[in-house]
Amino acid sequence: MIFVVKDWMKASGLSIAGVVSILLLFSEGLCEGQVIRDFFIRGDWRKVVENFHAVDLQNLSSEDIRHIALSFYFLGRFDEAERYIKLIERDEQAKIIYYLIISQKGKREEALKLLSEIGTPQALTARAMIIKNSNPEDALNLLNEAIARDPEYFWAWFYRGLILEEREDFMNAAKAYKNAVRINPFFAQAHNNLGYCYKEMHYYSWAVEEYLKAIDLIPDNAGYYYNLGNAYTHLEKIDEAFNAYKKAVDLDPSFAKAHYNLARTYLRKDMVREAIEEFKLYLKYANKEVFSFVASKEAVEEEIEQLERYLKMYGPSTQNR
Repeated sequence: MIFVVKDWMKASGLSIAGVVSILLLFSEGLCEGQVIRDFFIRGDWRKVVENFHAVDLQNLSSEDIRHIALSFYFLGRFDEAERYIKLIERDEQAKIIYYLIISQKGKREEALKLLSEIGTPQALTARAMIIKNSNPEDALNLLNEAIARDPEYFWAWFYRGLILEEREDFMNAAKAYKNAVRINPFFAQAHNNLGYCYKEMHYYSWAVEEYLKAIDLIPDNAGYYYNLGNAYTHLEKIDEAFNAYKKAVDLDPSFAKAHYNLARTYLRKDMVREAIEEFKLYLKYANKEVFSFVASKEAVEEEIEQLERYLKMYGPSTQNR
């Protein structure tokens, strides 16, 4: 089915985002929960929650309510996630979601014990999700077991990619993400993460392709544009990088790293005054972690002083050449 869809997309010129909506209309029919399912498939948790408020709860299926609860879970809004998962019959899928939620509310060991009694690929993956930060090796073993039981289970591949990416094993992380997007080509974050792995392996053109797929699916995610700008920078496509960084800060004015990279891009375009303004916005929004990772507060302040002296010496005639 996936190969047929891909051929149809190519022939018709439709985007991924357009195809997912059409497929849902054919497969699910016109119903009030369709919008929720559309955004859930893309991994746009914020849009799931926003559109849920406009929907009559009584018209939603148990599957829709599971999607809503999981979206609240991924957004870190655990009380709301628990409230909605309790509205439906506690079938196996609902139990797994409930155990994930309570693991974030001080009942981690209880959740792990209850999940171990289920043993399905979904439960194995949930256990891996809970322990991936504290015990990534055991989490990988659980995910490998889940994949062995069901090689088409999307979430097992996706979380395998996350752990391997965190280890900077970008080649194997990319393999995991490629399986994830093969199974669900509409999940934006998997495309973004695959793009990041390609970028780290210096396959910049491939990275651009994946970032653009992510943006096509969730066009208001500032992080995707920031990553796209980084890939374009490595390709020396400065105008394209500039447009990507500019879109990132338009979507998220407090995005410190995007302001910094936009400033550097302005400098490459000989737009010194604009670069200074972006550096100042970087200083305004950056925190201690960003300062340590990108550029220190003192270094950027010193660069601003140097650029301001340059403007005084050479004047506005140097701008926008």
